[in-house]
This record gives sequence, structure tokens and C-alpha cells, in this order.
Amino acid sequence: MSDDEMTPDQRLQRLARASLAGYKSSTVSLRRLIDDLDAVWNNLPSTDWSEEVRGHWWTLEQVYAVALDRGELEALPADAKADIEEAVRALEALLDSWPLRPDTVA
Repeated sequence: MSDDEMTPDQRLQRLARASLAGYKSSTVSLRRLIDDLDAVWNNLPSTDWSEEVRGHWWTLEQVYAVALDRGELEALPADAKADIEEAVRALEALLDSWPLRPDTVA
């Protein structure tokens, strides 16, 4: 399906999935993943579902900020890696439950 044939929600979902997959395959940096997910979230209506997405994004943002501050971005500690893996799994699960229309989720 081309971009022209996709709804805005489908494009957002595709961006989020591609970014998560890219991060998992080491072709997308943590910073890029965070930025892409932020762009997706900023284009979603405010719902419980989108706030859950934001919560997991926030975990990634915090891990990144701490690692940057400590100079650990090149070699993340095990606890930081575990936090990232947990957030990525949760985000993938949320994407699997992407509402047909995110603006209708209570």
C-alpha cells in the first residue's frame, strides 16, 4: 500500500512499527526511536491508549537522558537495556492493539 492510499493513522502506525523494528535490528538509534515515537504521539488524540504509548516513550527518554549524562550511550548498563526492552515490548503490544480510530478510544 502506498502512502497515498494510507490513512494518517496507518502512516503513524507504520512509522512506529518501522522505528521499533529498526531499533531491534540495530539500524535505528535509540535517539531516533525516541524522536519517531514522539512524532507519532504528537499526532494522536489524547486518550488513555495514547497516554499509555507516551508512558513507554517516557521510559525510553529517561533511559537515554541518564545514559547520555553518564556517558554510557555506547555501552548501556544491563538495567538500562532491560528497561528499553520492556518498553519496546509494551509498545509493540500497544501497536498490535492500535484502535481503528485512535480518537474513539476512551
